[in-house]
Amino acid sequence: MQKAAEAPLLIRQERRQHYQGSADLDISSKEEPQDAVHIDEVLVKALTGSATQLRGQESKGDKRRAVQGTKQELLRAVVGPQTSVGALAGMQQPALFVKPAGDIMRPLVLSIVQESEELARLIDGRRDVVASFMEQCREGVPDLGFGRMLDQTWQDQQARQMREIEETSVHVLETLANRAQLLVDTLIKSPPEFWKVWTMFFPTLTDFSEASPIFERGVALFKKLGGLMRAVDPPLTQQLVTEVALPSLAKELSRSPEKRECLCEILYSFTQEDTLNHLLVLRALKDKIGDHLSVYVSCLSCLIFKDAQLSLLDEHLLDLYVYYALVAMQHPQPKVRVAGISILSTITMCSSQYQSIVALIPSFAALAGDEWWEVQAQLLLLATQLISKLFLAGRQELPLGDEVSDRGHGKIDQAAEELLLSNEEAVESCLGIINRLFVVSSSKNVLQVGLSALVHLLPEYPNLLFIYVTVLLEQPPSLRQRLLRPRGEIVADGTCIAARRAYVMGNSSRMYEEKSVGSLWPHLEVAKTLARQLEALGLDRLELAHLEVLLASLPEQFLLEDAAEWLSIFEKVKEYLFGALVDPELHIYSTQVIKRFWLCPGESVATASVQASQKNLMQALRFLYSGAEDRVRVDEAAMLKFLRDWHDSSTLASVEVQSVLEAFQEAYPNEYQISRLDTILP
Repeated sequence: MQKAAEAPLLIRQERRQHYQGSADLDISSKEEPQDAVHIDEVLVKALTGSATQLRGQESKGDKRRAVQGTKQELLRAVVGPQTSVGALAGMQQPALFVKPAGDIMRPLVLSIVQESEELARLIDGRRDVVASFMEQCREGVPDLGFGRMLDQTWQDQQARQMREIEETSVHVLETLANRAQLLVDTLIKSPPEFWKVWTMFFPTLTDFSEASPIFERGVALFKKLGGLMRAVDPPLTQQLVTEVALPSLAKELSRSPEKRECLCEILYSFTQEDTLNHLLVLRALKDKIGDHLSVYVSCLSCLIFKDAQLSLLDEHLLDLYVYYALVAMQHPQPKVRVAGISILSTITMCSSQYQSIVALIPSFAALAGDEWWEVQAQLLLLATQLISKLFLAGRQELPLGDEVSDRGHGKIDQAAEELLLSNEEAVESCLGIINRLFVVSSSKNVLQVGLSALVHLLPEYPNLLFIYVTVLLEQPPSLRQRLLRPRGEIVADGTCIAARRAYVMGNSSRMYEEKSVGSLWPHLEVAKTLARQLEALGLDRLELAHLEVLLASLPEQFLLEDAAEWLSIFEKVKEYLFGALVDPELHIYSTQVIKRFWLCPGESVATASVQASQKNLMQALRFLYSGAEDRVRVDEAAMLKFLRDWHDSSTLASVEVQSVLEAFQEAYPNEYQISRLDTILP
């Protein structure tokens, strides 16, 4: 317990030393030119003295030259073109009359800090309030000594102070983001002021996790500043981020994979929104990241979404993305291969240039034998998205009306015919990838991704229905139930259906969207497939998975033209349904399925299903009260509630339930006597 409490304090101490070291480096870079001139002057004067003085100065000169060489190397490192300080030195001089950013932010921050007595006490009044506040925000509450760590009162006080600091920090960052327009003129006219603001608030991106509200508000602040500055002076704004901010940003991109998506959004918020400038920024990012291909490709897989949203994926940007995607897919590290496939998926999904990916099918199809689960998952996504695009393009190219009968008379455009043929071959190749990866023996994570991705293909490719339903039934209950819940429903972990989630702990996995498949698939076809599987298996009783899928396959309203097929499905599953009615684990699901049929707005389905249920309901009651088999039965109160609800309703089912209860009383008087069914009958 002591070590667990000690760790955060040691981390804060390490960060404080790190930033103090960075500050010392900035100071030395500013003072160094004066020291160099002074040393040169002393050496020149020494040559005018006597020989004795000269010999006396030789040893001192050697030391000074050694110091001079070290300082000059440090100077070159600081003012070189690869550093932020060097970039500032080469940029335009600040305007003469610029209000410092600190003077603009000070009253805003001070008014918020003064609202908290505890935080106002912790702020160092001898320093600038903004800098002191940010330091306190990074460090948290002061260290009161390890001896008090086991004191519960001290721990409660620490937790309260940390919550107060976090809430105040969020308030400060939100206020600065809302008033960011006040800073724009200063940051545009004075690059050093931009550097001060960047270094002051950049710790919100480095010192806090991606789940922290402080990190979230820090990202929002920088994105707001970038958008406002870009609207005033786009070229200078882009120069500031690529030459001044990018070195530190690139380090954090390398250090924190889980934050890359947000950090890439910050980078593009300062960049001019055209193809050429995005290409220049991507090249600048490559220079700053260096030889870390895994980091750069991961960043590209995040940035390509923004390029696709802005419709900037022309041939030049596509060349860059496709080149690095192909390189990444041959990389020995699985996460790099995943990022490369993800780039191709984004091009397919978000760009009209998806035809360029068709030619790459042989390249990524070879990865279908990859053993890494996430490579398989990304391949499933890519193959599914490519099939969707090709199918849609094929429908647009198909002839309509009288043109269909003229296909053999050469009246169809030859290029369209060739395109259709090429698309069909590509679709077959992608289906081959799906059939190889989407099997019951694959990783459950791969299958979960595939279930969300393939649901859109089920109407056009019914051959996938059997394996789709089979895989869904075999998924672990928690994974299956997340997919079958209605759209927008909040699940146990607080997330929402269709939310993006990672399937493994840590930052090595990408985020995947889970969809509510029950609202997207062809209900009738899924129900027919499930009924055929149950009929072929010849099970004694249903499992929970069967009822969950059956319930999700039922639409809110049956179409009149499908009434006969729905009744056929009910005939195949009704024996299982009423058997599940007396099972404590399945009772709730079976009542919901029965309710869907008995209360169907289509009168033909409702009437026929109620009348077809009399015999099965009688058998369920006999099993409940006979005690012939050693099986757990549902509590009688649950069955009585089910019967009473229908008996008291104003539907056809009320008459049928009354008839079944009277027939049960007459046919099985002993079982009726030990039951409480008489509480339902008048």
